[in-house]
Amino acid sequence: MTPELPLPALTTATLTTFLLVLARTSSWVLTAPGLSARGVGGTGRLALAGGLSVFLTPLVQDDAPERSLAAFAAAALGQVAIGLALGFLTGLLFAAFEVAGTIADLSSGFSYASIVDPLSGQPAAAFSRLFAMAFIAVMFASDAYQTIVAGFVHSFTVLPLTSLPSLDAGAIGALGSAVTGVIGSAIQVGAPLLGVLFLTDVALSMASRFVPQANALAMAMPVKTLVALTAAGATLALLPGHAAGLLDPAVRLPFEVLR
Repeated sequence: MTPELPLPALTTATLTTFLLVLARTSSWVLTAPGLSARGVGGTGRLALAGGLSVFLTPLVQDDAPERSLAAFAAAALGQVAIGLALGFLTGLLFAAFEVAGTIADLSSGFSYASIVDPLSGQPAAAFSRLFAMAFIAVMFASDAYQTIVAGFVHSFTVLPLTSLPSLDAGAIGALGSAVTGVIGSAIQVGAPLLGVLFLTDVALSMASRFVPQANALAMAMPVKTLVALTAAGATLALLPGHAAGLLDPAVRLPFEVLR
C-alpha cells in the first residue's frame, strides 16, 4: 500500500505569493496573442490564469514580499503592469499578420467592404480578418503557444515578484526596433499578394491604354478580386514559416524591454 503524501500547508506566505502570481498571470492572459481576442470566453481565461498560478506558485515561493498591506498592494499593482506589458510585447510582432492583411485589403479594394471583426471588435476587411484568424489557428495547431507560455513562465525568473523592471535607453531602442520589425514583417508576409496585385494593375493599365473600348475600368474590380483570392492561397501557405520566424524574437522582446 502506497503511503499518502501530505499536502503542503496553506500559509500566509503561500497565499500572498499565489495572489501575486495570479495578478501577473490574469493580466497577461488579457493581452497575450490569441487569448486577448474577444472570441475567448472569460471563463476560459480565468481557468487558464488560475491553473497557471497554481503550478507557478511553488516555483516562486521564496520571492514573497514583506508581510504588510502597503507592500502587498504595491507588489500587486506592479505584477498587473508587468503582466499587461508581457502580453502586449509578446503579441506586438505577431501584429504583422494583421497589418499585412490591411495592406492587402487596400491594394485589392476589399477595404470597401470593411465590417467589424468579431475577434478584435474593430473595423477590419476580409484579408485582415483572414490573416489574423489563420495566424491564431497556426499558433494553436503547432507548438508555438507552448513556447509563448514557456516564455511567460521564464518571466518569473527574470522578473521576480519582489522587483520591478526599469526602462533604459536600450529598452526604448528594442521597442523601436520591434515596431520597425512589424512593418518589415508585414511587407514580407503580404509580398506575394502585393506583387501579384501590382502586376494586375499594370496589365489593366496597359489594356486601357491599347484597348480603350474594352472598358478596363469596369473589369478592374472583378479581375483584381479573382487574382487576390487566388494569390491569397499562396500567401497563407507561407504564413506558418513567417510565424515560426517571428516566434523567438516575440518571446525575447519582453525581456529586452523589461529588464
